[in-house]
Amino acid sequence: MLFHTAEFFFLLIITFVLYYLFRNARLVLLGVANCLFYAAASWGFLGLFLGVSFISYLIARQIPRGRSRFWLTLGIIMNVANLAFFKYSMFIIENLETVTGLTLVARDGFWSTIVLPIGISFYTFQLIAYLVDVYKERIQPTNSYLRFWVFIAFFPHQLAGPIMRGHEFMPQVEQTPNLTLTPTHFKYGVYLILWGLAKKILIADQVAPIVNDYFKNPADLTMAEAWTGAYLFGFQIYADFSAYSDMAVGLGYLFGYRLPMNFLSPYISANATEFWRRWHITLSSWIRDYIYIPLGGSRKGRIRKDVNLLTAMLISGLWHGAMWTFVIWGFLHGLMLVVHKWYADGLKKLLDRLPSPRAAVSRIMSRVYHAVAVFIFFQLTTITWVFFRAEGVQDAFDYIGAMFDPAGWANFAQQVASQASYLWLVVILYAVHLLEYVIRRHETSIASWWHRRVPAPARGLVYALLVFVVIAMIKGEKHDFIYFQF
Repeated sequence: MLFHTAEFFFLLIITFVLYYLFRNARLVLLGVANCLFYAAASWGFLGLFLGVSFISYLIARQIPRGRSRFWLTLGIIMNVANLAFFKYSMFIIENLETVTGLTLVARDGFWSTIVLPIGISFYTFQLIAYLVDVYKERIQPTNSYLRFWVFIAFFPHQLAGPIMRGHEFMPQVEQTPNLTLTPTHFKYGVYLILWGLAKKILIADQVAPIVNDYFKNPADLTMAEAWTGAYLFGFQIYADFSAYSDMAVGLGYLFGYRLPMNFLSPYISANATEFWRRWHITLSSWIRDYIYIPLGGSRKGRIRKDVNLLTAMLISGLWHGAMWTFVIWGFLHGLMLVVHKWYADGLKKLLDRLPSPRAAVSRIMSRVYHAVAVFIFFQLTTITWVFFRAEGVQDAFDYIGAMFDPAGWANFAQQVASQASYLWLVVILYAVHLLEYVIRRHETSIASWWHRRVPAPARGLVYALLVFVVIAMIKGEKHDFIYFQF
């Protein structure tokens, strides 16, 4: 069930009204709403989700009672096996066939009928985090499966995150009957929902068919076309995924919950480290806490630290999809993280040896350096997105080849002229990205100005127009969220 559909808004309104009419039944209402939301995709996968979550709930309750490592291992194996079966079984079989030259399974047999359950990657990571946190005594396991189900399957973040932690969300779930909704929080939640809808429908869904055309035949692209398509995909995936996250956080506000923001204008990042503090924040923190640090983090020397970083990012890439293109995408980001940390350390040592410039000169140099770094890293990020979007490894390398084709410089000016309209679109999208960053930084002051300076009738007219715009938007053509496939 997509957020930008009439069916979803019907479920939301009914659930919202009953939620505040029947305070003592809130958990039951949310539990039912979670089931209906997920069942809209598949009743069978709802049964799978209920089963896996119930077994994880039982295992979590056993962890503090003894043999905790055994139960933790069992819980992790079960969740990883569930994910691996649905997401990676065919990938593993195909690669074994490539290596051995044997035909291991029939292409029209059982294995070809496996369908990836929506949101399985997200709820798997959330279940594993819960088990680990119980094992490490960061949280106590709940004794109510209903509360656990609301925690793991709260429908706004059920299909594509943000990835919630037990210590963040479970205390809120336990306080559900006592949660209140203030006018300020209601308006902020609606604002985030509308903001997300605008990004999804006005940007992501409009750019999607343009991007599809660029990636159909990558070997036939000119240099300017290849760069233009890659730029546009970068904005498409950002607008698409951040739209879902914004709406999820906004929907949480409507029910009194506080979900973490998952994006913070990532394309203003000056390096890979900053990018992963701004892009899919809950995933990057999950990878850090449950993969990178358990591998040893930075505690076992520089080389081991770099290996741990690359390993963590390879797993992150594979988590996104059972294709070598995602593995390469993860490796490239891991490589950029390693290179940046070496570069940052070397630069710091160099600057420590040089005389410090005057304060004014230092500020100017710092701003120029930062602007250049943001520009360069944006190009690097754009290149990596090719592997994320391409249909296969060969297509990805054909696309990269077009981006760096030496022959493309011969008539580059004409190529740019032919792509002028779409390149201007790229510029506009980046300006919107910067505008979003400014607005997010000054939300409180902007809201204060809005309510102090704009008369109530004018505000009411704007709100009414927004409602009509939303109705018009949800009647248009629908595109799935990209991250639903993960």
